[in-house]
Order: sequence, then structure tokens, then C-alpha cells
Amino acid sequence: MPMTRKKKEDRVAELAKQLEGKGVVILSDFTGMNVETATEIRKRFRESAVSYLVVKNTLASRAAESVGLGELVEDLDGPNAFAMTEDDPVAPAKILVEFEKKHNTPQITKGWIESTVMTAAEIRRIADLPTREVLLAQIAAGFQAPVAGLARLLNELSRKLVATLDAVAKSKGAETGA
Repeated sequence: MPMTRKKKEDRVAELAKQLEGKGVVILSDFTGMNVETATEIRKRFRESAVSYLVVKNTLASRAAESVGLGELVEDLDGPNAFAMTEDDPVAPAKILVEFEKKHNTPQITKGWIESTVMTAAEIRRIADLPTREVLLAQIAAGFQAPVAGLARLLNELSRKLVATLDAVAKSKGAETGA
């Protein structure tokens, strides 16, 4: 049964609202995806706090244009899905690339990350990056390393000072005792 005009307008408004709050939107063509793969990818996206929506291209185009993402959807063709999240572009990119390699579907077509339209190749390069949490841990380790090195150096200097003072005290004791 076809959607009424009112339902279409409501769906466009709803999708526009969802797109407006997202910093990352990745488009993929899910041609040939079976139900098992679709269920598995949706589960992985849910675990990573990523929304995955299949929307008619005309409705997607209208919603995207209404929030300034017209360039992202200008050449939609075939069955498309939106993977959307607020901040971490690595998580949806990793999941899509993993499924693309494993099942040959969905195929990444284009992405929008923080006001920049990106090609499928650029999205695949993003998927090679470590996750946000790993990057933050690496940064923290980078800040911690010099501090830890300084602490070890100060500890070694104080140990040497104590050892030297102890040796001097023993030699003074040996001189006065002889």
C-alpha cells in the first residue's frame, strides 16, 4: 500500500530531525543483503550506538536537502541505507567495511563527517583508524610517558644520593674507628 502524502511529509520531517543531530552519516548500497546479514549488521550498529535506516531515495533526498546535506544525496540510486552517529566516525566505518569484506554487502557509497562530504575510499581509510577510546588511551599514554620517565629519573637520583651518603658515612666511620 503506497504511503499517503501526509505520511511521506511526516517521514521526511522525522528523517530530517534525525540527520540534523548527527555528526557522521555514511551511505551504503545494500543490494543483495540477506535477512541474516541485515539482522547481524543492525545488531552491531546498535551495540556501537549507531542508527541504521533504510529510507526511500526521494524521501532521503528531501530530508537531507532540508538540513543542508543535499550534496550527500545528490546521486542516490538503488537501495540505500544511512548509518548515523553523533561523534565517532570510526565505529560505523569499521562495521560497514567489515561487512563489505565478509559479505560483499553493503557497499559504502559516500559519507558526511563534520560538514565534509567524503568518498567511499576516504571512509574505508577512516575504518583503519583506531577507535576513539584507543586514540584517547594513546594520547594519555603519550602524556604519561615523560612524567613517568621523570619520576624514574628522580627516584634513581635520590637512590644514588642515599647510596653515596651511606658510603661516605661508612668511610668516615671506618676512619674514626681505626
